Amino acid sequence: MKNVHQQFTRLKSAGLALALALSSLGALFPKPTYAAESFGVSPTYQLVTLTPGETFESNFQIVNPAGNTYDFYYELSVEPFTENGNQEIKAVANGDYNKIVDWVELPVTEGVVSPNSSEEIRFKIHVPEDAPAGGQYASIVIGSKEDSAAEEGMNIHEIFQQNHLIYAEVSGETVRKGKIDNVRVPSFLFSGNITGTAEITNEGNVHSPATYTLQVFPFFSKEELYTNVEEPKTLWIMPGNTSYTTLAWDETPRLGVFHVIYNVEYEGVENTVNKFVIVCPIWLLLVILAALFLIFFSIIFSKKKSQK
Repeated sequence: MKNVHQQFTRLKSAGLALALALSSLGALFPKPTYAAESFGVSPTYQLVTLTPGETFESNFQIVNPAGNTYDFYYELSVEPFTENGNQEIKAVANGDYNKIVDWVELPVTEGVVSPNSSEEIRFKIHVPEDAPAGGQYASIVIGSKEDSAAEEGMNIHEIFQQNHLIYAEVSGETVRKGKIDNVRVPSFLFSGNITGTAEITNEGNVHSPATYTLQVFPFFSKEELYTNVEEPKTLWIMPGNTSYTTLAWDETPRLGVFHVIYNVEYEGVENTVNKFVIVCPIWLLLVILAALFLIFFSIIFSKKKSQK
């Protein structure tokens, strides 16, 4: 029995050694990062409070960065709130929340911005006396004019479009409530990034913010490898909508064992996942399993031999 106990102790030590090796070797498998430059809209969205019977005025900027060499000819339009890939915002399906599209006035609907400069776009929102209380949402679409782009020698794939999103709350009776479901972090990854996912449903009649934080630590240390706690990801969840959101550590090594804490907060409720995550290529996993099998077989063989 003493011999068997020693073998199991060796097996445990071997497992810890493998975990340490995974954590250490992770630094040898970094992922590449990329950067890109394009036209910009600043800010990309704004939160406004509207009063029935009054007119609201505001503005935003269209920016043509110095890295570009051609003028940006643009045209503007006002459309119902649509999905914006950068902010992962889903469309507001209920037309009652898109009435604001008919209230927005654009004094100017086209223009040009030179490189390394910006242009202010002003707009007005004329709120009817009978405007319903709660959320109203619109998207001011900024698009490049294709004919002007061709004159500037731009490739058709460079045609530019972005949205300036308007989150409006009309004064009156509002309802703020919702729920958090399916908060998950995978336990094992063969490839890709460590992620946290969550599903949030807004059951009220106005937009409401949800915050997402992700912390990643080495298996044997409390020193953070990644955190966004100081600047949590915040998304506005639209009324009557469910948001499926992923928060990822984009520089996840291709190998390692990590302690992950993923937290989601919405309407005063928090949901947290706290677990260990293994990142390991499948070929290496097969090697590890083969090594563990050999160790286990050695223990069984030693046990049988000691019983003779």
